Amino acid sequence: MTTKVGITGGASAGHVVPALAVAAELRRANVDELVYFGRDGSIEADLADKAGIRLAPVPSAGLQRYRSWKNAVMPFTVIRGVFAAWRAMRREQPDVVFSKGSYVSVPVGIAAWLNRVPLAIHESDHSLGLANRILARLANTVFLAEPGQGLPQWLQRKAVVTGLPLRDDLAEGRPQKLRAELRIPAGPPVLLIFCGSSGSTRINMAVRRQLTALTALFTVVHITGRGNLDPELHSVPGYRQLEYLHDNMVDALWLADLVIGRAGATTLAELEALDKPAVLIPLPASVSRGDQLDNAKAYARRATCVVVPDDELLADGRPIVAACEQLLPRLEATRPEPDPQQIHRVARDIATRTLRLAHPRRPLRH
Repeated sequence: MTTKVGITGGASAGHVVPALAVAAELRRANVDELVYFGRDGSIEADLADKAGIRLAPVPSAGLQRYRSWKNAVMPFTVIRGVFAAWRAMRREQPDVVFSKGSYVSVPVGIAAWLNRVPLAIHESDHSLGLANRILARLANTVFLAEPGQGLPQWLQRKAVVTGLPLRDDLAEGRPQKLRAELRIPAGPPVLLIFCGSSGSTRINMAVRRQLTALTALFTVVHITGRGNLDPELHSVPGYRQLEYLHDNMVDALWLADLVIGRAGATTLAELEALDKPAVLIPLPASVSRGDQLDNAKAYARRATCVVVPDDELLADGRPIVAACEQLLPRLEATRPEPDPQQIHRVARDIATRTLRLAHPRRPLRH
């Protein structure tokens, strides 16, 4: 009996990377074929291709959290996406679909339900996002990274707390390789700044306004997001700016002594697994559903970090420097290397449970 699994989820690396971690475990379980349902020319298409997974194109659009003409045409794009996903689902005929969320997953999840394909979804945050709230009623299993509070009874019956799947290569960092490539001298601690695949203009500006103070304390590795490099800063001593890291991102995480970033659930899970001190600047509720505020608050109770509210960045970025100075004495501790078994544990558990939806009585081949 052959097994084919559909994967979906996209719009950001925070959704795609955990989905691909589950896909890697499915491959280790000898799944015969994987197909990724996502948008052409998107981050999920790019990362799925790098992982060697074929893309089944499905159009999709998300709701903008500000006034935009895109919100007016969004329902029509979703409807078109559902029809496209339904046709793709009929053509591909997967045995089960695993969804990591975001608006990309909505038409795919609906199409799976219409075609009676078992559906498993995963939520990273403390509360279900909009896409997962839509799909939760259609899903056979809802995986949760955190125990849900006050879940309705219908959701409790299908919810399983697993944790968040970490990227498959997180235990394979090569920090000295990246140090050599970027010509980072030994001695000063390394400060890594990154805010997801698109970066943050606001944080970029705050960092650059305090670059003299930061480079006096650290060698700064700044992942700016595509299109956000500043050519005038290329020759600043102690400062390395790059648009994006894909293959070297794990190396950068291992190399960092301190990290500045947003508070997405995937980012925090990776920092916690590597035991990295961090300055967190969560997205405010004005431009999000407030999930990063919840993430940062919970993370601060169990990890070494300082949370800087986005509205306190101010024009000159001084709160960032103050937070880094506060954490500087904590950077001397020797940290053990992560356990590969722990890195893969959640993704393997999710892959195992997803396969059981496809073949409830079939023995697993991990």
